[in-house]
Amino acid sequence: MMNLNYRGVAYDTGTNNDHGDTLSREVWEPDLVSQELRAIREDLHCNAVGLYGTDLDRLAEAATMALEDGLNVWLQPRLVDANAQQTLDHIAKATRVAEELRCRYHNVTLNVGCELSIFAEGIIPGADYEQRSAKLASPRHWPLMPWYNRKLNTLLASAAKVARAGFDGAITYSAGMWERVNWERFDMVGLDYYRLPYNHATYATNLRKHHRHGKPIVITEFGCGSYRGAEEKGPSGHEIIDHDSPVPHITGGHVRDEQVQADQLAELLDIYEAEGVHGAFVFEFIEPSYPHSADARYDLDMAGYGLVKVLPRTAAQPYRWQPKKAFDTVATRYAQAAEASDTPPSE
Repeated sequence: MMNLNYRGVAYDTGTNNDHGDTLSREVWEPDLVSQELRAIREDLHCNAVGLYGTDLDRLAEAATMALEDGLNVWLQPRLVDANAQQTLDHIAKATRVAEELRCRYHNVTLNVGCELSIFAEGIIPGADYEQRSAKLASPRHWPLMPWYNRKLNTLLASAAKVARAGFDGAITYSAGMWERVNWERFDMVGLDYYRLPYNHATYATNLRKHHRHGKPIVITEFGCGSYRGAEEKGPSGHEIIDHDSPVPHITGGHVRDEQVQADQLAELLDIYEAEGVHGAFVFEFIEPSYPHSADARYDLDMAGYGLVKVLPRTAAQPYRWQPKKAFDTVATRYAQAAEASDTPPSE
């Protein structure tokens, strides 16, 4: 039986992934957000939500809704392709938001960032996060990883200092699998931890090694797409979308298969239970920018990580959604864990 202290899902409030003012969540309808957060608590049986995004007003609004609904909130500001000072300034502003919420509702954790070696400038070379992330696949850059990690930890030391100065709750960071973080500065070890062919055999063993830090381990991201073969793609499952054509479409003749996603998440949750993980956040609840289509060529949802599929918009609604098989799988597991945690121990 699962015994996760934090049973969560990630929720994007809108991130500047396109290097401009456009956010990944173009439509911001508070009523829809409220309904989705309620579904996260009541239907998915989460007790926590990982809110991330660029617009701090949106983060604060969604966090307030979630906290008033009884969810624990893990607040993560994201500012893609910012330099070190811009990143720290953004964290400082988010820290004030998080502390105001913590003082009112208490159940707030501050996550200072996600995979900053690629999402911030100045650590791994590259004009944008796509160029920087591409270098991770280049053997030429592997010998430079210790140098990149030293620069990352310099930035994280400043980020933790900024967070501690304005926030009195627990803080963490979402580390990529290639990052080697000095966890002394943080209250919990936060891992974006995907399973791929290269680490399939050592996935659990490598996770277990993080107990050496003597701090709770939280999986801040784990997920899978909904097509055959997605279980081998990990965080690159979305790369089957051609975004350069006039109408984004799926390449390679991929076949939708929701069971792939459901099975992968179930297997990973089994591992987290066995390895004594403190919390886990499925990536992610919904991706409105990756809608579902009955035409496989345009079924962008299969390449995303959402537990729900977004349906075509209508005149009355900007979008609608339906649970996928993985939603039911996670909901069942989280409900069992919630029931177990509420059951008094037998004498």
